[in-house]
Amino acid sequence: MNQIWNIFRKDARHYWRESLVSAALLCAYGWIEVRGWTQEDILSTGLVTYRFLSGLVDVLVPVAWAFLVVRTIQGESLVGDRQFWLTRPYEWKKLLASKILFLLVFLNLPLLILDVVLLAIAGFDPSHHVVGLLWMQFLILLFLVLSAAALASITANIVQALLGLLVIALYIVGMAALASQIPNSDFSGPVDFLPAGFFVGTCVAVIIIQYARRRTGTSRLLVFALGLVILIILVATPYRAIVAHEFPILSASQLPFHLSLLRPDTSAANRTADVEKDVTIQLPFGVSGIGSDSIVLVDGIFVSVDAPGGVKWNSGWKSPGLFLFPEQKNARIDFQMQRKVFDRIQSTPVDLRFSLAFTVFRDGDEQSLVLPRGEFAIRNVGLCSIEGGYVPNIRCRAPLRRPPFLLMTTDMANATCPLQKGEVPPSPGDIARGWTQNGDSGPAELGISPVVTFNLYLSHSNGGFGTKFSGNGVCPGSRILLSNPIPIFRNQFALKLDGLHLAEYREQPLRFTFEPETK
Repeated sequence: MNQIWNIFRKDARHYWRESLVSAALLCAYGWIEVRGWTQEDILSTGLVTYRFLSGLVDVLVPVAWAFLVVRTIQGESLVGDRQFWLTRPYEWKKLLASKILFLLVFLNLPLLILDVVLLAIAGFDPSHHVVGLLWMQFLILLFLVLSAAALASITANIVQALLGLLVIALYIVGMAALASQIPNSDFSGPVDFLPAGFFVGTCVAVIIIQYARRRTGTSRLLVFALGLVILIILVATPYRAIVAHEFPILSASQLPFHLSLLRPDTSAANRTADVEKDVTIQLPFGVSGIGSDSIVLVDGIFVSVDAPGGVKWNSGWKSPGLFLFPEQKNARIDFQMQRKVFDRIQSTPVDLRFSLAFTVFRDGDEQSLVLPRGEFAIRNVGLCSIEGGYVPNIRCRAPLRRPPFLLMTTDMANATCPLQKGEVPPSPGDIARGWTQNGDSGPAELGISPVVTFNLYLSHSNGGFGTKFSGNGVCPGSRILLSNPIPIFRNQFALKLDGLHLAEYREQPLRFTFEPETK
């Protein structure tokens, strides 16, 4: 124990500057975060706005943490066998324990103190969120500290660490570009956890190998193998099989709602063709049959086309993130096609198979609320207030995480927002909705601040294409209905559409024309 304490004190003397900078940036982050809650970050002093400072500090805090981790680990370099510390009677387990203790005291402890303070300032009792606060610390350790420590353990100095970071950044960019070209990669399902598991396991293995044996070549080979394994997972994952398993196929008689293809809008058919790389096809559907307490989330679409001459094409599974509500009469579902394929088949009728994967939610836990002035509480959410502006909306702050699914519904005929000049009031039954959804099921989200902010904006849900109504937004005195929909089941179905002319359903590019001024 004495050895752990002695190494800890030595690191505290050597790296007090890095620790001080990290703590100072954390304090600056907390100060800017609180200003953001009061909406004072729009103002500026000189050429630097608080919004710019907020973004800058958001980046600098994790950078300072990573630098502190690298400096601490490289204080007793694990690369090579000629370091001075090897001549001292260090036990590798105690050396590793001292490094962990140092990072817990000078990185995690200040963050935990800040999180407790921010929760209290935001109006939430920190004692009610102990598990979430500890979970946030664990996530920071798992995905930031652990990765920085693994990098530091296989590099001899800061320059090597920066070069390693550059290689990792290029790898991430390349993987993102590759993923965009792989059909169906939007749907990886349970496979999402595999890369994270391999990443954590490799980092732990690299750190232990370096401290116990200092086998730098072996450790670097493990990192290379990790990159190769993640690449193989990306390329070889049977995405379509996963979709088929996660979304069982339903027959037409079992569907909880119905879609029917509508006639295309030909009002813009004679516009000049664009020169974009991809062409967007818009399929207008009539929507019916959704239960009064149900909501449908369109998780994915898959479009395959058979054209004369043996031309075949498919879009792969794509995620539109589209919601369908009971009052909704129609919806547009888009997909993109390569320009060269579209040019070959646009003038001929094609057979199109349209598959749709969906999740049905059941609305529940409703609470009616007349919006007051000032701040108000929403059950199981947090503290909210009406945010002014061109479109008034509700801005909320919640402890540790956003709600899994929060839905706001209102009849715009009862809206209290003043109409602008020339606007026509909405008609009774003009339903508008706003929502936020969180796919993370953990007790807290990964981040620096324990206070999560989000906005609820209203959008028209039961009008026709392009329908707009006046009086958008929510103002004091408006009555809204808040609910927490929960997922019930997920399935998929397919529609076969024969004899379609895709050119009729093509989205026309937005064009701007400028006419010379006439005198």
